[in-house]
Amino acid sequence: MWAGVVSWLLVMFGGVSDLAFIGKALLWYLWMFVGPLLLISGAVLTLIGTQHKAGSIVSLVGCFIVTVMKGYLTVETLRDLADPLIMRPPYGLYAIAWALILMADAGAVHLYRLASLTVSRQGQSAT
Repeated sequence: MWAGVVSWLLVMFGGVSDLAFIGKALLWYLWMFVGPLLLISGAVLTLIGTQHKAGSIVSLVGCFIVTVMKGYLTVETLRDLADPLIMRPPYGLYAIAWALILMADAGAVHLYRLASLTVSRQGQSAT
């Protein structure tokens, strides 16, 4: 649904007639899709049950990318505070978003540790 909303915004901004703009905009906004896609694919790999460690690594990388994205956007928002014509951001929502992101990072690290432990136990029982 999120990809659909972003794609629709690109079509609305550039219009359907200017395909070069849509191509440039898709390349520009492609980084927004990388983190969430890695999170989804990591969760699927982990839930399948055959690729625990690979899924946890992909989820960990996805969480890191989402954290970097949120950090970049927060710095950009705080940089705009010097402009008096730009509304102040809702700090409470930013705090909630950061808390959720840091909990997701902690969960991804915990998942990686559990997956590493499971893989090492499976390797010991196979021998």
